Amino acid sequence: MSTTPAQDGTQWFLHTWRDHILEPIETALTVLDVEHTELAAEQDGLEDFLQRLRAVDPAQQPSAPVGARSRQSESGPVKALRDAYADTVLAVDHYESVYDESLVENVAIEFGPDYAALFHPETNVGFSPPLKRSLVAAAEQAIDERISLDRAVKIEQESMQEYHSSLQEIIETLDSTVVPEWYRETFRNDVTALLQERQEQLHASVHRFETHEFCTYMYEEQFWTYPVLTSLARLQESVDS
Repeated sequence: MSTTPAQDGTQWFLHTWRDHILEPIETALTVLDVEHTELAAEQDGLEDFLQRLRAVDPAQQPSAPVGARSRQSESGPVKALRDAYADTVLAVDHYESVYDESLVENVAIEFGPDYAALFHPETNVGFSPPLKRSLVAAAEQAIDERISLDRAVKIEQESMQEYHSSLQEIIETLDSTVVPEWYRETFRNDVTALLQERQEQLHASVHRFETHEFCTYMYEEQFWTYPVLTSLARLQESVDS
């Protein structure tokens, strides 16, 4: 039996309405998936750089007198470091679209301005053994930061998937935006439970990160900061319960 235009219109409305409610959580899942992919690539790049960094021998030369400029050869440690960084950290697929910084600028942001001077092609900073050790430590810290953030991303992904399933189950029980009388108490209790659960999570932390700061960073390009609360607010505002 074919459907009537009115039935088709109702189905289209319900489909659009459900999409509108779930859109923040689904967008969050997309954002988190991209972030996970980028973090994994950056971690791999930093680990490859660290391996090449450890193979670069420090410069064996006396310190320059105060006031003198002792430019290192471009064929020495400086070139080896620049090549290693360009071939690894700067070579990730998303580098230009996300960062688009020069090599020296990125080193300054990643490791600090003191290390950025070492990577300048005309530097007069000697690549001494102590400097190498501290640069190795800085690279290890950058890797650890990616690992920690990626763990937080995975925790958030699991949370978003659970809320998506719970919210989808609630809205799929409705065949209109009017909640039936017999279902209203259950509906309100279910929505309230999800709200309270998510608010408790937001007052906690996500693997070393304060949850509010994590959400602000992760969803900074969206019109909202809290996808679950936004989805629940859309549901509450759009139904007669």
